[in-house]
Formats: sequence, structure tokens, C-alpha cells
Amino acid sequence: MSKSMNMWAATAMVLTGAPLAAQDNVREACMPDIRNLCAAEMATFDRDKVRACLIENIRKTSPACQAAAKARRDAEANKQESN
Repeated sequence: MSKSMNMWAATAMVLTGAPLAAQDNVREACMPDIRNLCAAEMATFDRDKVRACLIENIRKTSPACQAAAKARRDAEANKQESN
């Protein structure tokens, strides 16, 4: 899988249900990036717009945010495999 596809797949996890701990980790790791990159979307209080903005800007986010998004993706994949 190419690096850009990996990034997109990791950020796609923001749109799906994942284990709560993984979801909290993404929120904590990415909140500074969301505030910087998606302030207008945050002002709307529309979660879908914030998620879309984060996905669009994932390459501009911190390594911590990218790692948390990847971990969330992996947790969701493991959850689906066990079902």
C-alpha cells in the first residue's frame, strides 16, 4: 500500500466506530492540529465537517496525530477480524 493510501486509511478511522481508548487517543493527539487546521469547522459544532477537515489535512498534522490515527485504524481492523 502506498504511503498516501496508508495516510488516507488511517484518517478514515476518524469516520468509523473504534474502540473507545483508540478514539480518545486520536482526539487527544489531534486536538492541537484540529484547532490549528480546522478552526472554522470547529466553530460550526459539526463533527462531520471537523472529521472531513482532519482527513483533508492529515499530511499537515503532527506525527503524534498521524500515529494515533494509524493506531485507531489498526484497532478497528483487529476488532472487525475478531467478529
